[in-house]
Amino acid sequence: FLLFLLLFVVSCSTAYNPPSFEKASKATAKDLNAYWGGNEEFNKKLVLSVGRIKIPPYRLMPGDAVKVSVFGVEELEDLTGKIDAAGKVSFPLVGSVKIGGLTLAEARKVVKKALETYVMNPKVNLEVTEYKGFRVSVLGEVNKPDVYSLTGTRTVLDVLAMAGGLTDKASKTVILTHIGPEKNTVLYLNLDKLVDNMKFFDELMLKPGDILYIPKAENIYVDGFVRRPGSFSLTQPTSVTAAITEAGGMKIDADPTQVAIYRTLKTGEKKMIKVNIDNIRNGEEKNIMLQPNDVVIVPSNGLKVFVYHFFGFGWGPSGPTARAGR
Repeated sequence: FLLFLLLFVVSCSTAYNPPSFEKASKATAKDLNAYWGGNEEFNKKLVLSVGRIKIPPYRLMPGDAVKVSVFGVEELEDLTGKIDAAGKVSFPLVGSVKIGGLTLAEARKVVKKALETYVMNPKVNLEVTEYKGFRVSVLGEVNKPDVYSLTGTRTVLDVLAMAGGLTDKASKTVILTHIGPEKNTVLYLNLDKLVDNMKFFDELMLKPGDILYIPKAENIYVDGFVRRPGSFSLTQPTSVTAAITEAGGMKIDADPTQVAIYRTLKTGEKKMIKVNIDNIRNGEEKNIMLQPNDVVIVPSNGLKVFVYHFFGFGWGPSGPTARAGR
């Protein structure tokens, strides 16, 4: 028995040869129904972010209805008008003034200057009584995809909140298409960056006819001696250690020093990366960030398998752990 045990231990100490790429890929195909479900926390942040981001002042646009009043001048109180396609609006005495594209503060100055010919130092108030509505489309991995009618200044985060936030399968990238008269402009926005910074970015502002598309997150696969092997949606930047944690962590007889990542490069070439999880946790090795369609295989440790199954105990974080106490 002792001779057998010695031969077994020696055999366990030999170098580990990971399975082929094809075998590793097939191994993960047995469970493709487990998903990360990591967008719940993002949706909470999304709701909190709406209204908290300080956005630039609204700029008047064709179709907006405005009201002008001059303090102390009865004839010039509650004058209303609608901004035409050229961005102009007409009022008595004032005549036609161009205020489209201006903020309210800038428009007041324009109207005041036009009135100074007739009124000395006029105190002008200008407000929007009706915003011209516009429509944007929200498609893809949101809970309520639809065409939304908006008014005033609206941002990407506003309309995503209206659409019920992201599904659990959504990526954290929004593809925003501005429809132009001659050509369209396409932007790729990082939603984590937008929500976490709580600042205004120029890309946040929505325009009439915009299309927002949230693609489905690509997958990674974790298999081998982990508690919940399967396919997981890559909804956020994820390291190899985080992926193993999401797969329930390693089993007691796993070998953390011989983990393998199988990766298909853009050229089609297949690459295997060996990872020592113990070294990563000790700060001796850099944690590796996973890419879409990566396959992570956690192998077994032959000695641990033998000791665990033969003697009934294995190694915990700080030494042997009895089977009954796991």
